Amino acid sequence: MEIEKLVNAINKVTPETKPNWGKMNSSQMLWHCKKFIIFYQNEKNYSPNFITKTLGYFHMFFLRYIIKWDYDKYPKNTPTLKFFNPKRVNNIDFNKEKIELIQRLKLANDYNKKFIINPMHGKISKETFREVIRGHTSFHLKQFGVL
Repeated sequence: MEIEKLVNAINKVTPETKPNWGKMNSSQMLWHCKKFIIFYQNEKNYSPNFITKTLGYFHMFFLRYIIKWDYDKYPKNTPTLKFFNPKRVNNIDFNKEKIELIQRLKLANDYNKKFIINPMHGKISKETFREVIRGHTSFHLKQFGVL
């Protein structure tokens, strides 16, 4: 998915936008997508553990070979990792999260190193990195009916 389509969809989200499924509100969704990017690019230098590596291996297998990068086939209401679970956060600033998510998406889209190492999938190509970030974000924008 093109970055411009994602940005346009994010700009359609309002604090009143309701999800088609799930329990997150729109502020939580923006926060969740932003935190996913922070985690996925390993900005905080998270050390992968056995559970993260194992889940990451199965998740990448699932993305590549089961749903074949078609996020419309991704199961709805799937549990998320603690780091980017919005249930633990209060008083999310909607406008701040919107701005930060757009900035992080643009940075991920412009990532120009050949590989990135993250705590979930290990060493992956920049193309895979971009695909996972855009796919995850588009999944949630579809959840809120703006994409």
